[in-house]
Amino acid sequence: MKRILLLCFALAAVLLCAGCIVSAPPAKAAPVSITPPFLKLVLPEVIYAVPGIESNIYFENILDSATPQAYAFEVKSPRGTQGATRWFWTPDKSDAGKSFDLEVRVFNDYGRVLTGKAKVVVSGAPADYKRSFTLALLAASGVGSQYPRHLLKLMRDAGFVNFTPVGSHSGGGRPVVKGGVAHDGYGGFSWGSFLTRWSYAAEELPQAQNEAEREQMRALGVVNLPKSNAYRLRSPLLRIVNGKKVLDIPAWFKKINNGKAPDFIVIQLGGNDMFGARAETLDSTCQRSIRNARTLLAELRKHAPRAIIGVATGLCGCGQDGFGANYKSTQSKYQYRRNIQCYTRAITALVKELKDPGIKLIPIHQSIDPDGSFIKRKYPVHARSQKKVLRDSNALHSTAEGGAQLGDAIYCWLRKELEK
Repeated sequence: MKRILLLCFALAAVLLCAGCIVSAPPAKAAPVSITPPFLKLVLPEVIYAVPGIESNIYFENILDSATPQAYAFEVKSPRGTQGATRWFWTPDKSDAGKSFDLEVRVFNDYGRVLTGKAKVVVSGAPADYKRSFTLALLAASGVGSQYPRHLLKLMRDAGFVNFTPVGSHSGGGRPVVKGGVAHDGYGGFSWGSFLTRWSYAAEELPQAQNEAEREQMRALGVVNLPKSNAYRLRSPLLRIVNGKKVLDIPAWFKKINNGKAPDFIVIQLGGNDMFGARAETLDSTCQRSIRNARTLLAELRKHAPRAIIGVATGLCGCGQDGFGANYKSTQSKYQYRRNIQCYTRAITALVKELKDPGIKLIPIHQSIDPDGSFIKRKYPVHARSQKKVLRDSNALHSTAEGGAQLGDAIYCWLRKELEK
């Protein structure tokens, strides 16, 4: 009997304990994040505008995601129009000198995941249309889209008769003609190239780079293609002293501008710095690019203390078909976009960190149509099909229309600077 009673008591204790467990209040659930890891918005703080020039924010170019098409965008703005792939607005004369704030919201199926804000600033009348000033451009193969020519035309049409671009060549190594285009744009160049590149005798550029640039020139109707790559295998900022390479900014000024520092220096780089990075090397590649940028900016400031230096953000390129056409399976759109958006965030941070009122950021990455502003041609659907479809054929070299969009973005920034 005692054994039975003990068993009953034990059973009752077990049931009572179980009841306590069942009736205990549930632990508070941890909040669930609806923002995927690594998702970032790369929206400029300021977007410059000019009456009569269309301003754009292409959504794909401001979201650091492998699948930007999987997200919905909503723009809250008192001006402009939101389309399927972009926000766009062309200010008129009544908007001159005004500004407004806009907000970009990003959603997935669970709700809002990101929010970014930007100020749209419309330039007013310049202080002096007859002001005499020079502009030097350090760039890579993006100049092949002829944006320096478009910028010059915009300045002339606006009445800046004494605006003078200065540089070592007018494109493709051709000599500079008085009153015409001039720049220092070289295919394959990075920030580091301007600091160290010296291989004038050797024409050793990647074949994919050569072919992509030549396709762009043909698409733009350039008849006289460069016969040699020698002009772009040596940094214009270097010379040999006592058998050693030295960075000689004053010698460059002497060559391009009679020894005077340019009034404006615009730098449009980043693509070649970041091109080969992969997930495991992205941080170190970006850090190296920013170190080189810091060094070159310091040297330019040292020898051009009063110049306004504009540093452009990175360009994202077009669709995967373009990357496949140029680079086979050695680089993808996904990885390159991740690389260049990392660069854009880093170069933006560097400009802020320098706290130099004469070093400014030129936001261009949001301005270029990733679909409609790049070269396309017809390809067979596949080897067994007679049908052909239009596909991207050049990943990073845009059409003349893309060059015009890039020129517009630089022009809008420059116009704001000319108010002062």
